[in-house]
Amino acid sequence: MTMRIVKGADAIRRDLISRDIELATISEQDRCRASEVFGEDLSPREFVGRVMAQVRDDGDEALRRIGGKLGDYLPERLELSCDDLATARAKAPIGLETDLKLAAERIRSFHQRQMPKDFFDKSAGLGQRWIAVGRAGLHIPSATGPLASSLLMTAIPARVAGVDEVIVCTGVTDEGIAPTIAMAAHLAEVDRVIAVSGAQAIMAMALGTVSVPKCDAIVAPGNAWVMLATREVFGLTGVSVLAGPTETLVIADLSADPAEVAADLIAQAEHGGPASPIVLTDDLALANQIASHVQEQLISLPKRETATESFSIRGGIGVVTDLEEAIGISNEYGPEHLCLHVSEPDHLLGDVRNAGGVFIGAASPEVHGDYIAGPSHVMPTGGTARFSSPCGVHTFLKSMSLVQLGAEDSRQLAPIAARIARSEGLEGHARAAERRWSESHE
Repeated sequence: MTMRIVKGADAIRRDLISRDIELATISEQDRCRASEVFGEDLSPREFVGRVMAQVRDDGDEALRRIGGKLGDYLPERLELSCDDLATARAKAPIGLETDLKLAAERIRSFHQRQMPKDFFDKSAGLGQRWIAVGRAGLHIPSATGPLASSLLMTAIPARVAGVDEVIVCTGVTDEGIAPTIAMAAHLAEVDRVIAVSGAQAIMAMALGTVSVPKCDAIVAPGNAWVMLATREVFGLTGVSVLAGPTETLVIADLSADPAEVAADLIAQAEHGGPASPIVLTDDLALANQIASHVQEQLISLPKRETATESFSIRGGIGVVTDLEEAIGISNEYGPEHLCLHVSEPDHLLGDVRNAGGVFIGAASPEVHGDYIAGPSHVMPTGGTARFSSPCGVHTFLKSMSLVQLGAEDSRQLAPIAARIARSEGLEGHARAAERRWSESHE
């Protein structure tokens, strides 16, 4: 594989950071495979709509029918028992529990500091309360590898926020749930684990079935299909982050170690999806060195084929005039992860506006963010970082405004409210306000 190098801002915009209108790239092969589920040619959005309709109409039966056609294994009872989970946990690699516990502690500590505070100003009669949703549904990918870290990164913020019930939907095999996911579910104090995954799992959590309860908020890291399904259920349930195939944009100058930059790109490319591993640099020689290291490091990578596909479809190196231009292009792109491999990263940080997370300096690789740093690694993709935030306690919270005016304040505000109401042609509003004023003059 030869990593492409693109020169100039216009070419970078056209060839590296342009996105599909659907926010995620789906290969023709995957699109055809999905169409086979319903026996007709469907666009990705049509497929997701069909899944939604069938889950709405047929519930668990649709989950089994669609999952079966996609080659998923679904046990006789979709919800896993405590014994199922305990048996799986016992098979987890020795020492992993200690590592996951440390990760959980750091994730919990970070999100505890995120919690907003209620307030009520008695003198003004105004305030705000923060209330957790009743039930949160989490989708944890498992098809290409059991992402126990994603369970910690979503379930722990939900628990810190005060969610009453946390459920997890994830794929299983005929040997049961992945031991690492079972371990993470235990550490994060998940209430229920259900053996269903993919777009149909999202629809089940949004609509509710016999086996999958309807959820008030959904966080669903996953592939492009999962992302499209999550977008489709907006309005039926709380959706605040679209977490599709991973994106990493590295900005590098001559101080960067090309081998480290290559390693960071490959770490994301091996997720597949396809992932988007991109570099912007102001030095052509460094661009060539990074490309060379990518090729060299891919040789021994177990997931070489997956990573190579990501580089071929969505990856590349852009050569810019200077680092300020790189930041401008990055803000247009709005990457999930922005990594600053530059000599003075703090000088650039203030100009960053659109990114899910920023990894500042070579000592803060994005892989630490994936597992152990503390902030949730579930971040907005597809350019949605322009207006949305990473998963956190706020993902599972809603605010409630409080108005408790004193009688005198109400009387003083009444004629003002009435005049504004009449300016909008709403006489009933005006009369309701004036009653508060007239009553004080009786």
